[in-house]
Amino acid sequence: MSEAVVVIPARYGSTRLPGKPLLSLAGKPMIQWVYERATEISPQIEVIVATDDQRIAEAVRAFGGHAVMTPESIQTGSERVGFVSENLDCDIVINLQGDEPLIAAQAIATALKQMQEDSSIQIATLGTGLEDDGEWQKPSVVKVLTDEKGDAIYFSRAAIPFHRDDDFSPHAGLMRHLGVYLYRKSFLMSYLSWPESPLEKREKLEQLRILEKGFRIRVVPTDYFSPGVDTPDDIKIVESLLKERGYSK
Repeated sequence: MSEAVVVIPARYGSTRLPGKPLLSLAGKPMIQWVYERATEISPQIEVIVATDDQRIAEAVRAFGGHAVMTPESIQTGSERVGFVSENLDCDIVINLQGDEPLIAAQAIATALKQMQEDSSIQIATLGTGLEDDGEWQKPSVVKVLTDEKGDAIYFSRAAIPFHRDDDFSPHAGLMRHLGVYLYRKSFLMSYLSWPESPLEKREKLEQLRILEKGFRIRVVPTDYFSPGVDTPDDIKIVESLLKERGYSK
């Protein structure tokens, strides 16, 4: 059994950016940038792209990556990861989003180490500092509040917590959530068998299904912020950051 495997869900039919995984960023398809970041977590970790589209699979294989086809009927990235994971012989499955070309491998490696050292952690994710009032107010920015142990109290698109007596100010337990998940494989398979929960339906955040069931989610803080690609404007921002961080000439 391998200790961990990275599965990158990549679907072609994005509403805002169709064919998003194949968008060119500084001369490479985006899925290649994400794949390369995943290989930096550890040389022992296998990386798999789970896709519903032959064009994405062919692009992955063209740069030497491993792609697995999944049914088009699958609705969510987590379900796509689960479909592939069912046949994997591993303890931990890392769900790395296909639109995160700047995700910091060091941060994921830190979360993985925590899970390796503490068998009670069934799921971990990442959070980074939230210090800007504008970001705090944006529904597109998912916020997470944590307790003293570093476990999530709640995730929300709303500006939480409510500041009753003063204006917004940063604090240690409030972070911007980064959508990377590390699951014990057995927990992932159980989680995917549960029905959508009431809070999950309201916020459109899958991780709330886990909190509503009473399970802990460890949130590992990182200083590395990695903007995803959701709009055409994001492409220029990310290309600039790829060059700034030394990934692209």
